[in-house]
Amino acid sequence: MLCLRQVSLFTLRHCQVRTLSNDLLLSQINSCTHEDEVFSLIGRNKARLSEKHVGSALNMLWQLQKKRPLPLRTSNYIRNHSQFLTLHVLAENSVEHMENEVVVDTLYSILRLNVEDHDSLAEVLVTEAWKRLERLSLPALSKFALCLYKQHVRFSPLIGKIAHIVDRKLDSIQDIRLLVTAVSMAEGFSSHQVLVTLKTMQKMKCRNSHLLKKMASILHKHLDNYHVLQLVKLTQYLVLLRCHNLELFDKLKKLLFGFLKSSVIPGDIAAIIRVLAMLPSSQVEEIIINKATAVLPQCRLPHLNCIATALVKWNHYDQLHWQNTSELCAKLLQKLNDCGFQRLQKANNLDLLLEELTYVNGEWFEEVLCEETMATCQRLTDQITWANVLPFSFFLIKTNHRCASLLDRISSVTVQNIDKIHPFEIYFILYLFSVLNYDPPANEEFFENCIQRLISNLSCFETHHLVLLGHVLAVAGYFPPVLIKMIFNVSFLSKLDAQLEVLSDTSKQKVRSCLMKLNRAVCLECPEFHIPWFHERYCQHVLFKGSRRISSLRQHVHRMLAEILGGSHYTRVSVLTPYYYEIDFECILDKNKRPLSYTAQNILLDDLEGIHLRHDIKDTERRALPLGAQKIALEFLGPKAFSKDSRQMKGESAMKKRHLEMLGYRVVQIPHFEWNSMVLSTKEAQLEYLKKHLYETQ
Repeated sequence: MLCLRQVSLFTLRHCQVRTLSNDLLLSQINSCTHEDEVFSLIGRNKARLSEKHVGSALNMLWQLQKKRPLPLRTSNYIRNHSQFLTLHVLAENSVEHMENEVVVDTLYSILRLNVEDHDSLAEVLVTEAWKRLERLSLPALSKFALCLYKQHVRFSPLIGKIAHIVDRKLDSIQDIRLLVTAVSMAEGFSSHQVLVTLKTMQKMKCRNSHLLKKMASILHKHLDNYHVLQLVKLTQYLVLLRCHNLELFDKLKKLLFGFLKSSVIPGDIAAIIRVLAMLPSSQVEEIIINKATAVLPQCRLPHLNCIATALVKWNHYDQLHWQNTSELCAKLLQKLNDCGFQRLQKANNLDLLLEELTYVNGEWFEEVLCEETMATCQRLTDQITWANVLPFSFFLIKTNHRCASLLDRISSVTVQNIDKIHPFEIYFILYLFSVLNYDPPANEEFFENCIQRLISNLSCFETHHLVLLGHVLAVAGYFPPVLIKMIFNVSFLSKLDAQLEVLSDTSKQKVRSCLMKLNRAVCLECPEFHIPWFHERYCQHVLFKGSRRISSLRQHVHRMLAEILGGSHYTRVSVLTPYYYEIDFECILDKNKRPLSYTAQNILLDDLEGIHLRHDIKDTERRALPLGAQKIALEFLGPKAFSKDSRQMKGESAMKKRHLEMLGYRVVQIPHFEWNSMVLSTKEAQLEYLKKHLYETQ
């Protein structure tokens, strides 16, 4: 470490005079597309690194991470890399020579990479930024404020002076997290600063009415300074933030129509049409239809999707007021469908197709293009390679399609190229097969190869990622001992608790839910691990918050079951099992297929209107059953339990059935496509259907 510091000081003293106008190394750093490329450049050029190279490298590491979905980020891998230590030391010794913006950007980058709370570089950067506080630009000041919030330093008396200075610059120190800069300073905002502030507010779901009104009031003087796509984004932010300034929206509408009339770029036209449909009291006008019709042949799939989304929205809100406009819209939609089909049928490059499909979703795609898209992908199956297997897996996850030929190809490519695929990518590939409940032809080989690759690289995963990985494997029926013992360890769980504190509420809830499900699965399927069930209180808390009334379907079926079995006291509705599975209906048949009555405590049929979800599980199901008796769990499976256009049950539902059987139930699952079919359109047919499934021999 001492040698590294000496080298860094020598390097920095001799590199300060270097200009950046023709700095090839800086250009190479800023052109990196993967973290390993950054580290490779650092390793080969230690003697040439200036403070600007160091700042750019740390910033680039965060920029590369930011582009990835949250579950794919690898901050743990970055922080533990030897070249990150090099950057850390070089940055710490060159802080005084950094430009103002670089100091703040570097601090922001390392904090987003989740360095420790008392990291020495972070402390040095905070101190340096404090010295320059009065010289920081407003965007840099806002970013520095965010850094302070992330470090919780606003509660520290040691740097109370920083909070005091920032408090003079910001409207409220309590709103640092949301980038709420001083309202009194907002008058001096540039058009770009207003746009960035609204973007951040929308991203963080900050609907501070005072700030929003202030931003809206100063927007008027900047509206003419925005180019078309900035205006589109601005309008979108204001709508999503629920701005109610109708005068501002009227001005935006006029400007957008002006751009629409003059624009000839398909992407711009599609974006304008999409955002026009978001405006309050928006209506379809003939110019919209004419411009869209003119550019359709040049539109890519995302552009077609934008236009279709707008038309669908207008149609839903019954805003096609005039007969001639309605007819024009119908013709436009048909032409739009045709263009979508033609583009898919002409597609011959899977990588280019995946780029377009990344930004395509919604009702139009699902109802019109999805089937043709799957056919196109099957035609291009041979183009699935290890390099595009991840985005292709993402596409199948998004569409919820269980196409055997495509999944088989993914499995084959993965096994053949297992060493070339990053462990995080393998996680998502396994997620695809697990969630769709699909076993490829060489199922054991596929899962064993993937699991071995993952187990050899567990250090690459963040703590909460390991929980998600364990849950994905459990759904598929795999419980690698190394992973399970690592997760259900006091030290690991303590570390997980600490990490959950910095995750978003949504991510936090997902991880906690997956940990509970993994705990349940291990207890039921792997008792030899001797892992205790420790989620009783968590499940009770979730159930208490999520209490709901019994649906009309359940009431209807409960009455029919009562008719079949001879009374409502022979069945129970919304029952909680041990380990907190909820089942729609439960009944008990003795060895002669006769129903057994529940206790007098059971809820009567006449009381159904006021029933809420039962929270008690310490009930008659805990008692020993008479010899030969059988508990029956009757479950209704809605569309979410199945993959699209398939009658194959998805992974979570399959695991639930597996676990209920382990708990002693005979499980009767009623798919929505059977219950809602014409064959069961009468009560008599439904009664016969239920009777057959209840009394059938397993």
